[in-house]
Amino acid sequence: MIDNFSDTKKKATLGLVLVTLIWGLTFIWMDWAVSTAQASKPDLSNQTLAASFVFFRFFIAAIFLLPFVPNVKEAFLDIRTRNGGIWLGAIVWLGFFFQMIGIAYPDVTPAVSAFLTSLYVIFTALIGLFLGRQKMTFFMGAGVLLATFGAGWISGPPQLNFNLPEWLTVIGAFMFAAHIIATDRVTKDRNTVHLTVVMLCTVAIISMFIFPFFVKTNEFKDVFELLLLPGYFIPLLCCAIFGSLVALLLLTILQKQLSPVRAAILYALEPVWAAIFSLFLGMEGEVTTWLFIGGGALIVGNLIVEITNLKISKESVGKLEIERRFLLEKLPNNLGEGILTEQVYLPLNNLTIKQSELFYDDKIVTRITEEKQLHELISSNNNFACRIRKQNNNYIFTIKFREAPGIRKEWEWIVGDNFEEYFTLKLPRISKMRYKLQYEGNIWEIDEFLENNSNLIIAEVELESLDVELALPKWLDKEITGEIKYLNSELAK
Repeated sequence: MIDNFSDTKKKATLGLVLVTLIWGLTFIWMDWAVSTAQASKPDLSNQTLAASFVFFRFFIAAIFLLPFVPNVKEAFLDIRTRNGGIWLGAIVWLGFFFQMIGIAYPDVTPAVSAFLTSLYVIFTALIGLFLGRQKMTFFMGAGVLLATFGAGWISGPPQLNFNLPEWLTVIGAFMFAAHIIATDRVTKDRNTVHLTVVMLCTVAIISMFIFPFFVKTNEFKDVFELLLLPGYFIPLLCCAIFGSLVALLLLTILQKQLSPVRAAILYALEPVWAAIFSLFLGMEGEVTTWLFIGGGALIVGNLIVEITNLKISKESVGKLEIERRFLLEKLPNNLGEGILTEQVYLPLNNLTIKQSELFYDDKIVTRITEEKQLHELISSNNNFACRIRKQNNNYIFTIKFREAPGIRKEWEWIVGDNFEEYFTLKLPRISKMRYKLQYEGNIWEIDEFLENNSNLIIAEVELESLDVELALPKWLDKEITGEIKYLNSELAK
């Protein structure tokens, strides 16, 4: 099971590397388009060029994507998908808009723009720390610094003056970091293709409304005449299809498999490709040793984080739980006797590890052998829940980390009745009747929730892989595997 999950992360990593390659090319395409526009229409301002290019780029991307998405109406009818896509679209629009204004200035070369944009690696870490979404370990910090250094010096010491275009590009980098953090949150429990549709349409609509404010009445004719120039339209089409549609679709689908900072460090490979393409096309001068120094530092930064994550995953003895979950309208027939199950969810800040023993408050939970690995996960990740389950007068203390939709790592220990006192406190809790039913070789656990969640029935089945072929009983309704709001820890609130 761990090998299957690692394979999922490897596929996500390779997919996001492909995204960085595409984005590296967009710097070249944007530079070509801007150069053609400035040569053909020298009276158009940088702001006009930026606003029109972003509008054309995302309008084309949205038009190309819409016909190929099944049930596209659901993307706009589901309020959570619609709101999430709108937020992502607004944030990414700001990022692309400020980036495009910056690169429209002749003093900002593709590699300089790529370096300044790559500052989103540091911004992602800082935003994550500020929001409590990410705790920085030593190795993660080292990877961030190496990636940023590598991105900045890949073409030699950056020739930065930090005038207006440079600062505008930095603002764009901050917005890209915010987009990475927002994507991590929004994509956990929603249809990622539908999110991408709403996001692209949002960017296109915002651009359409902003467009007239940056274009004078007498400039509209010149702007639309640019579309007739192959030197402008072909790079624009490449940015729309590959840089927006393909790249953002891959990003939205795959990023949820990785932490925001891990994803940001991967995205820092973008200036490597930008520099390579720029140097190959003679836009940055001759190849120097800085390409190897900067690129090497960036790759080493990625390897440090990757090896650290792999080490933690392999050494930790926590059980990897892979399951699919479904709603039910009613209980199926032929169920046996259910078991009353009560769970309380504990505040995380009272969980400590001292001298190879796990404590909650002043109570010893267990003596642990995986102290280092469990401590690293607790200190570097807030994406976990801590609970006590009472079932048949037994008390089970559990720590669960949500690795990805449908995949969680858990530790469980049987504890004494001295933990009963937590059931008397005003803590988040759930109460349910649990039934078990065998179907086509799989054991389904069916929970009929009580009290505040009455009338809710959820069935779940544990699998060796999310990709395994599963015979689905007819009594199942909607699948909710990736929906956070149906997790027990969320229902307890």
